[in-house]
Amino acid sequence: QNMALLPLLLSLAGVCGRTRAVKPNVLFVVVDDLAPAFEAYGYPALAPNLDKLARESVQFQRAYVSIAVCAPSRTAFLTGLRPDVTQVWTIGPYFRNTTRGRGMEVVTLPQLFRQHGYNTTGAGKIFHPGTPSGGLISSEGGGDMCPTQSATQNCTRAPTLEEPASWSEPYWFCDQYTNDTVQSPAMQQWECSQHGREIDPGAVFTWPSCGGGCTQNKTCVDCFIACGTWGKGGSWDACDCPDACYPEGVIADQTIKILKEKAASTGTTPWFHAVGFKRPHLSYRAPSKYFAKYVLDDIALPVHRFPSPTAPSISYSHSCQSSSHTEEMYGIGAGLFREGSPEAAAQCTQMTVNRTSAFNGTYDSLVEINMDDQSVRELRLAYYAVISLTDTQLGRVLDTLSNTGLDDNTIVTFIGDHGYQNGEKGEWCKSNLFELATRIPMYVRVPKSLTGNWARGVKSNGIVESVDLFATLIDLAGLVPPNQPLAGESLRPLLLVNSEGVDIDGVAPMAGVRNKTWALSQWPRRPSCVTHHACTDGHGNPYEMLPDQAIMGYKLRVDNWAYISWFGFDWGVGSDPHGDASVPIWDQVLAQELYDHHGDDGTMASGERLEWENVVADSANSALVAQLHAQLVATVKASLAPWQ
Repeated sequence: QNMALLPLLLSLAGVCGRTRAVKPNVLFVVVDDLAPAFEAYGYPALAPNLDKLARESVQFQRAYVSIAVCAPSRTAFLTGLRPDVTQVWTIGPYFRNTTRGRGMEVVTLPQLFRQHGYNTTGAGKIFHPGTPSGGLISSEGGGDMCPTQSATQNCTRAPTLEEPASWSEPYWFCDQYTNDTVQSPAMQQWECSQHGREIDPGAVFTWPSCGGGCTQNKTCVDCFIACGTWGKGGSWDACDCPDACYPEGVIADQTIKILKEKAASTGTTPWFHAVGFKRPHLSYRAPSKYFAKYVLDDIALPVHRFPSPTAPSISYSHSCQSSSHTEEMYGIGAGLFREGSPEAAAQCTQMTVNRTSAFNGTYDSLVEINMDDQSVRELRLAYYAVISLTDTQLGRVLDTLSNTGLDDNTIVTFIGDHGYQNGEKGEWCKSNLFELATRIPMYVRVPKSLTGNWARGVKSNGIVESVDLFATLIDLAGLVPPNQPLAGESLRPLLLVNSEGVDIDGVAPMAGVRNKTWALSQWPRRPSCVTHHACTDGHGNPYEMLPDQAIMGYKLRVDNWAYISWFGFDWGVGSDPHGDASVPIWDQVLAQELYDHHGDDGTMASGERLEWENVVADSANSALVAQLHAQLVATVKASLAPWQ
């Protein structure tokens, strides 16, 4: 029934479009696994181009994702819908096949722009590639290119405006395995990629297609072979190879090519271009010059090295990261604790924690902690180094936007797809509800062409979410919203100021207020994980894991507090993803957490320092806990109500 409204929506879009002579373009930048771990947020990674972007934008100090793992987080901010609505909580399900039986009705952010006359393109990792976005296999293709045309994602033609598809042109994929090999249908030489039968960096990908993407030339392969890293996996590696041998470099090259083509075009079609950089995702691989920017002995260790004894064991992901350098592949992710890895065996120690906080009737919760100071420093240094690599490529893209004059009419948004942990409280990567897993860097730059007193060089301390970007871009571009209840709210009031001349060190008086002053995140868990050392989760289809995976944690982040409640969860009779189930069992409250964030200045360091003692059992906080619990339950119920 939603698609029946499309002609009316497009008619209204035409009316709205005529009120503005030139529609603004959009450059939508997403970085994989990027925490606010760089200088603009008070952390050590060197990112001068992000600093420059901050001076031209509003920098959101306290921005949060809906869920801290790649595919479901990206699904959330690209659809404007929370994970409980899309029923995508892990890397695996495709929202078109779920979303309570209405996945084909969902309008994605690039799809909405395409419906309003924009040319929508992308390069790199935007939707999680592979089956989570309708691809041929678990890790390749997809990209929500043409879900109604073919079960194999070999799109026979460009999608029509009525079809649920995100892109105007075949998507340009570029990811990377943990062994220096870039990842795309073109690199795999799939026939459905058309131009992928021969590796050609200059190939133009046209319909029909299952997508194109990046390739590697012989010079790059020879360089990695000479470095000794080709075909090997490790948590980090540094080689004297050009930037263009890494996904970040070729993604930037492709985007620069597209921007120059847009600038040279005599047409008036507005455009939406998405850029998805891979790093700082594991493994941390970059040219040696980026590692040389840092001194190992100067790398600080985490403030808290061990799990908090007051937090329930279900809150931890129970994983350890080892500093494995050019090791042979061990079969499951680079550097993660596993049998057979000598580095992990030497650096990671299994211990029992949370003796003071039982969960599920047991006090025996096993976690892995990296106890080796040098190993932890090496990993943190490598993480900062790959941030510097990505920052350099971002700078090239932004310079091209400026040098071509496109920046005068282009909205720029920048986010990490979730936060990240590098040993804080013994945690690594993401996959939990802690502050550093859910907090992200986020920037919005409004161009001069849009009328208004737009803030520049301003830090906003308001609590916002990645799902707010959907509503914000609709608002700024003057588009008609889709006929789906969006989870987010426009950031416009935080992008306008009442006075000129506010610099990056000040917080501007904003021109308005928002109704939504909180953020909601969630995370699924298996009850057995606290005793079987298997809490990382994040992959597969939850419906295939019953009855073990039956817990959902929710985090409500308000101004001075973070409240977390873990509930039993109803996955549905017969494991049916299309049913009206997939809801929390509200009277099964299995664990609770409350963290005091008074004094949080929006830096990553304050988020790390303040989230330590779980004060939910303090009698002085009982009224607050009751209030926040009621607000959390009401918030989750409100997001589900239109879909039930």
